[in-house]
Amino acid sequence: MRFEMPALLPAPAFAARPMSDDDLTRIDLNLLVVFSALIETGSVTRAAERLRSSQPAVSRSLARLRELFDDPLLIKSGKEMVPTPRALALKGPVAAALGDIRRLFKPAGFDPAIDRRRFRVSSTDYGVLSVLAPVMGELATTSNIEIAVDPLSDDDHQKLASGALDMVIIGRTPERPELYRRRLFTERRACLVREHHPITRDPDVMAGRPPTIDACLAWPHVVITVLGDLTGSHVARQLRRLDKRRQVAVQMPYFSVAPLLIEQSDALLILPERAAKRFAEARGLVMFEAPDVFGTFDYWLVWHERARRDPALHWLIERITATVGDPACA
Repeated sequence: MRFEMPALLPAPAFAARPMSDDDLTRIDLNLLVVFSALIETGSVTRAAERLRSSQPAVSRSLARLRELFDDPLLIKSGKEMVPTPRALALKGPVAAALGDIRRLFKPAGFDPAIDRRRFRVSSTDYGVLSVLAPVMGELATTSNIEIAVDPLSDDDHQKLASGALDMVIIGRTPERPELYRRRLFTERRACLVREHHPITRDPDVMAGRPPTIDACLAWPHVVITVLGDLTGSHVARQLRRLDKRRQVAVQMPYFSVAPLLIEQSDALLILPERAAKRFAEARGLVMFEAPDVFGTFDYWLVWHERARRDPALHWLIERITATVGDPACA
């Protein structure tokens, strides 16, 4: 008795070597969907019904799959088609590949309970105190969120563009067209002095009104400079406009340390009202409104156009806005 082996289909040119990108471009990934339907239904007819296709079209796809994998894949057995060992081995990987492809095209979302993210944020310590600290209670409920804070710098817009930063928290209006922004609140300026400072006996201060600018300038000042620019601050510009000068005792970039320097001196500190309230309560200092001429400023969240559709960043923006944002600024 003589047995004849059935002729094998010719193997594709890339079957005996690692598949390259060029090979992938010649493969119709829709064939994986057909394979999945065939392996699950065991029938060309039922696979066609599931795929809302025609039986001849599914048969042609099966022929291409057999050539692609150099295997019959499904063999007729009575009224059913049974998978070959090769087809059974492919079932799991094909299902996983199709799952990955579906997730790839699923609308982007972010769930802090399961998705991990490290945010890079640029801010002063005032921004950390007034914007990030209030939201930390919520952020700390998950171990998947980490926030790394960098000091503000002149090239933050470039870092946003490159992805080195996700967001900037800043007290001046961003003007670059590629930057997106959200105004959180409008902040007043306040004065902070030690308890029993002579200015606390000023008639305006005692009456709950801002002192005159001359009353403020009668005392040395601890000055907080952002980006190291003493002359570019709003207070400095207003003083130049009025042709007035202040005695600068100490200049520093740290909001959180500056109050320590006025506890044992007659120096006066002008800083944002939210920070002044915190320091007055924590260190027993006296706070009162700054002269009206120093005005107000807006505080912003800023991000780049490249992150406009980043669901994780927008999750963080919404959490911050809900916690510290002023509804009047929406």
